[in-house]
Amino acid sequence: MKKVLLFFALVAISVVSINAQDNLKWGVMAGMNVSKYTITGFDSRIGFHAGVKAELGLSQEASGAYMDFAALLTLKGAKIDGGAIASLKFNPYYLEIPVHIGYKYAVNDDFALFGSVGPYIAVGLFGKAKLNMGSAFDDLAEMEGIEIEGMEGKSLSEDIFGDDGLKRFDFGLGLKAGVEFSKKYQVAISYDFGLVEVAKDSGMKNRNLMLSLGYMF
Repeated sequence: MKKVLLFFALVAISVVSINAQDNLKWGVMAGMNVSKYTITGFDSRIGFHAGVKAELGLSQEASGAYMDFAALLTLKGAKIDGGAIASLKFNPYYLEIPVHIGYKYAVNDDFALFGSVGPYIAVGLFGKAKLNMGSAFDDLAEMEGIEIEGMEGKSLSEDIFGDDGLKRFDFGLGLKAGVEFSKKYQVAISYDFGLVEVAKDSGMKNRNLMLSLGYMF
């Protein structure tokens, strides 16, 4: 953990020091997430991400090379679809900070291809785990000898982070590829591989496919 935080601190210091060279461009980005967990039984769910980003051009000797930073509010998670019995959905919201090294190839003055790779760090902010009971819930409870009446169509929810919930810290590796138009408009696809368990001794790790639109000022 300390090494990870030290790495991001060094990156932040580098950005501030190089900013005076006018190599830093700012922008905004937003898009769709398709996230899941790495254990059997969970299905993918649709979420979103939105926030600010920056691109820092590197030295002239490495023309086209750059660093890509962002600060994103992102909804990840997964779901379990139990059909007519019940469904369970995890809705964790994170503040995620990816730091990538990339290369941008200019096909012409108005069109470029780019790709990048690097780590991300995320902190869980808030969210709920929500259980919805279906039409067959009462019948199943009766078969199991559980005395629960009138729960059909009801829902239960609780905070997703905490002592009995998900860990607030996440760390992983991301890959990104995309296109840029007129040096301002970007369309990108990326995939994040979570490297730490989101819950203790669960084997669950985050996986997230992102489709993004960006605008650079």
